[in-house]
Amino acid sequence: MRDGRGRLAGIVLASLAATEAAIQAGRALFHGKQGIDLAPPYLAAKLLLRGDQRFYDDALVGWTGSALGVHGPAGPGDAVLNFIYPPWVPAAYAPLALLPWGVARVVWFLISAAATVLALLVLARATADDAEEERELSRAALFGAAFFFPLFYGLMTGQANAVLLLLVAGSLLALGQGRALLAGLLLAPAALAKPFLAFPALVFLARRAWGALGGLLVGAGVLVLVGVTVGGPRAWPAFWSRISIHNALRTYEPRNHSLAAAALAFFGPGGDVQPVVAAPALAAPAALAGAAIAGVLVLLALPLRSRVAANPALGFGATLALGLLLTPKSWEHYGVFLLPGFLAAYAAFRDGEQPPPRMALVLLGASFSVWAFSLVSREEYAALVSRPFSLLLASKTAATLVLLGLLAWAARRRGASSRGAS
Repeated sequence: MRDGRGRLAGIVLASLAATEAAIQAGRALFHGKQGIDLAPPYLAAKLLLRGDQRFYDDALVGWTGSALGVHGPAGPGDAVLNFIYPPWVPAAYAPLALLPWGVARVVWFLISAAATVLALLVLARATADDAEEERELSRAALFGAAFFFPLFYGLMTGQANAVLLLLVAGSLLALGQGRALLAGLLLAPAALAKPFLAFPALVFLARRAWGALGGLLVGAGVLVLVGVTVGGPRAWPAFWSRISIHNALRTYEPRNHSLAAAALAFFGPGGDVQPVVAAPALAAPAALAGAAIAGVLVLLALPLRSRVAANPALGFGATLALGLLLTPKSWEHYGVFLLPGFLAAYAAFRDGEQPPPRMALVLLGASFSVWAFSLVSREEYAALVSRPFSLLLASKTAATLVLLGLLAWAARRRGASSRGAS
């Protein structure tokens, strides 16, 4: 009877997740802003196919977009967003740029959706200890992802997050299987596309996986050379200048969930948000204090010298969370890179002979729920601009810190279990 009830509950939950995923994917595909972040690399690839290396000329990219009917976030007539990606990226998007814009963004959406599912399955395999656990974690990952707003937000904007998540997942799996060089090679393009994705290299360092670090350096070196070939000798300096300007943060900005953004929401200065405490001088110290706390938690989550063979999933999850916290402009859709941490924490707490700590499960569910369900619409942010409600603008930053704490807790718990067993 219990088995029958369990199957019935599984069918209901699966239909619930499938329906939610279909609805959210449909909204992402047909949204008026669909593909706004895909447009810059698509247009840069168009320029590359024409033999033009001026990817960082905003006026030229905007004019190219207008000629093709590609517009920015505000709709027709609005210039496309500027190109802020490394100079090797146009070569990666060149096949997509062979297609008309309307076709290209649908194809990219389908590629991204497929890459998301594959990444979740790879994460489950990389995190699980056996085939049975892999099946259970696969179901858990797919079910959770069906309700995870940052994932669908990234699909709507046309971000490359899904492909990058697949590379990160592949790197984790390769490292766990002892293929260190491949782990580094897979992480390299992710790290050079979004620099905060380089943080899992700390796991390579902690595990003394010198082959993985070597693969990362080799892969990065190849991409640097590709960038010079594609964009010319001045392309990399232009990129670093552009990305530095882009990451400059002076006031709180909605959908930014970094430690720096949280500190600005708490203390100011300026912007449309009323800080909880109007003390601009405290913003930088608060962000630094948060970074110090996050750093300690990551050190606790990384594998100890005595546990070099331990599953690296906890370390990957923790370092990715650290990257999101430290990046000055950590946008909403970056939250998809917290999924490895959520899955690793869930797997670690359910593992072992002892029942999982209830408090850990409560905190894990709360952290996931904040990222999945809160601060979704623009109206939610607008409702929190006045004090003391502006305190809630830092909810997702706080949820990331909670996840980091849980990963550290899980690592200590697993370490204690390993010592007890020995």
